Amino acid sequence: MDTEGVQEVAGLLKDLPAERGQLLPALWRVVEHYHALTPALIGAVSEVLGVAYAEVYGVASFYTLFDNIEGTTPVHICTDVMCALQGAEELKAWAEQAAAGLPITVKESACLGQCDHAPAAWIGQKILRRATPQVVQEAVKAVHHG
Repeated sequence: MDTEGVQEVAGLLKDLPAERGQLLPALWRVVEHYHALTPALIGAVSEVLGVAYAEVYGVASFYTLFDNIEGTTPVHICTDVMCALQGAEELKAWAEQAAAGLPITVKESACLGQCDHAPAAWIGQKILRRATPQVVQEAVKAVHHG
């Protein structure tokens, strides 16, 4: 990433201490801002926090919620046990149908921490609890239209 890009990432992270303990919050901010986590962005986070690139990459690649196709908005459908029992596969199918032709990537995700409100989805900045196909379709369309 060029110097200007590193400075932009530094601006996003300006209130975080430059230390390894801030790696997850830093990565979340970068993903929220850029809707992606490219090698260049990982390098910028590495430089800004003073953490080795390999370590930043290791954390980013471990957490599946960071894995996204560049230029698309992720839609995560929880498919862990409780959500699966409450219709996660149907939700995923409805989300894929709503996202057809849009710059949206529908993905299965491990637990979103909403087991007591299954099934759950995470769309844009919003967690959907006890999600229904209609609610998921509306949220997909809303995140696309801003």
